[in-house]
Amino acid sequence: MQRGFLLGAVGGAVAVAAAAGLVTWLCAAKDLQHTTVDPIAQDLYVRVDGHLAVADTVLEARIQGWYHPLPWIGREIHDVSCPSHLKAVAGAAETCTARSGGERIPIPVRVIDVGGDPVKPRVTWKFYR
Repeated sequence: MQRGFLLGAVGGAVAVAAAAGLVTWLCAAKDLQHTTVDPIAQDLYVRVDGHLAVADTVLEARIQGWYHPLPWIGREIHDVSCPSHLKAVAGAAETCTARSGGERIPIPVRVIDVGGDPVKPRVTWKFYR
């Protein structure tokens, strides 16, 4: 009887650990973001050097929301700011900053891919912890 209880308890603990590992993996993968730049939505429509771009407010909001999704992933941050919009061109990069524990920390951002309709491109970008 005790052996069955012990096996059940160990099995339950393994299942909980596996579920926590899966949630951690899914949340940590959110440093890769997708944004569709839509020229019709005037509030998020920006250009940099003649190219469509991801608005700095979109970058800031996504980084703020996903940099620290769980207590054991990343650092707790606030006051994220990006110096400019991110050009919708593969390889384009900039460095945003945030406050964490009284210090400013750099958060590099890079465009990985631009695809879809050239008039309304889907920009895949990544921030680095």
